Amino acid sequence: MVPLEQDTSGQWQTTLPSALFFGFEDDQIDFGRQAISRYTAGEPGRLLRSMKSLLGGSFMGDKTQVKNRQYTFDEIIGFFVQSLKSQADKFTGSESSELVSVVMGRPVYFNDTDKKLDKAAEDHLAQIARLAGFKEVSFQYEPIAAAMDYERQVKREELALIIDIGGGTSDFTLIKLSPERHGQNNREEDFLANHGVHLGGTDFDTQLSVNTVMPAFGMGMPLTDKEGLSMPSAYYFDLATWHKIHLLYDRRVLRELKNLRPLVSNKLRLDRLLEILALRKGHQLASMVEQAKIALSLQPEAHVDLAALFNEYQEIDSCAITQTQLQNSLQRDVSKIFSTLDETLNQAGVTHKQIDTVFTTGGSTALPMIQACIDTAFPDAQHIAGDLYNSVGSGLLMEAQLRYG
Repeated sequence: MVPLEQDTSGQWQTTLPSALFFGFEDDQIDFGRQAISRYTAGEPGRLLRSMKSLLGGSFMGDKTQVKNRQYTFDEIIGFFVQSLKSQADKFTGSESSELVSVVMGRPVYFNDTDKKLDKAAEDHLAQIARLAGFKEVSFQYEPIAAAMDYERQVKREELALIIDIGGGTSDFTLIKLSPERHGQNNREEDFLANHGVHLGGTDFDTQLSVNTVMPAFGMGMPLTDKEGLSMPSAYYFDLATWHKIHLLYDRRVLRELKNLRPLVSNKLRLDRLLEILALRKGHQLASMVEQAKIALSLQPEAHVDLAALFNEYQEIDSCAITQTQLQNSLQRDVSKIFSTLDETLNQAGVTHKQIDTVFTTGGSTALPMIQACIDTAFPDAQHIAGDLYNSVGSGLLMEAQLRYG
């Protein structure tokens, strides 16, 4: 595993958050933790996160404005992939040959409902990898890669359910694992089912933000001109969704919101929204909600300091978010995720009681609500928590050794 970036304590990490920061003053592009750090420090620039969520959508071919230039999303993802390849080439050293082969992890579905868009997403990612300098590009499903990582510690044959809930997708694999077959090329007979849904941690962040934070900026407040009408919710869902936040900085949107001001029942809340957009603090707000969600994995309550977003004092309380609010916010998405898990078992004709081991990976599996659902669904299985962020990478490394080693 390649050390990709130093964290705030100076330790090298083999993970890199999917973030890019385009600095407007130095015209430099930074990645990962450094990108987020520059943005949250208030440097002028544009932050993009959760880029993989763009793959599989109908807007894959769209462009976005960064300073004076329009970039395609393929170009932006390409910058990130190129940075990974450069770091890996540097790690292997000048005496080693350049890396030309890659196994890329992919979710079971980039798009749950449209097979053409799902295929197009993989084709886009393959082309991006080739433009970055890879000559041989292949793919492996991320939960299967996680299964390969877990199989290294298996002592006897077992039926394992791999649960991988990451930032953008939730993926499941049912597979027979054993020490005898570990490392073999052909495992088709061992794979019983593979399924997934395009829901994950970023969706959790959106729902949590909409339900707890956005009312402070006017979401749900009545309009005074027509009875029964309230402030349009689309603005707030965009503000709570990482890859849509920048759309709100458009002059047309700001003009629309200002035109609504005479009609709203609470002008102070709308003024807060307008100021957040004028200051371009939408991504910082989203990051604060994300950190609160992570904190709720370990504690019953977390606080979002909304006043810290403004340059001058604002009469606004810190927003307290409880475990109960988190559960209520996530209920619909989590129900859909575990419904998809049940479909995975049905595909294989397997019952919950037949599962020997549940192996979890992906940051969102650390949430108590997710853990409780797993415990309830599989009370008789052994539960193994893998490395939240490295299990898939370790499995892809093993897959690459088999294919290209």
